[in-house]
Amino acid sequence: MLEILSLAACGWLLMHNPTENLRLPITEWEQSLAFDTAAECETFIATRWVKAEKEHSEFKLERYRCVPADAVYPHITPKK
Repeated sequence: MLEILSLAACGWLLMHNPTENLRLPITEWEQSLAFDTAAECETFIATRWVKAEKEHSEFKLERYRCVPADAVYPHITPKK
């Protein structure tokens, strides 16, 4: 249960893959924006980025992803 709370408290990041390589590890993607919740991040994609994909042929939705901040910036516990 603590692991779930940790993920919920860490925040969410909208990550952008700057390459065409869809297998690039998420830690090598670029951070675009930060959100308090996954729902905020996903809503942002649904409302803003989906429109961009339709208007700009070079835009690729699969190059954007919402991830917990801990997936990119792992929490490091200080040594005692």
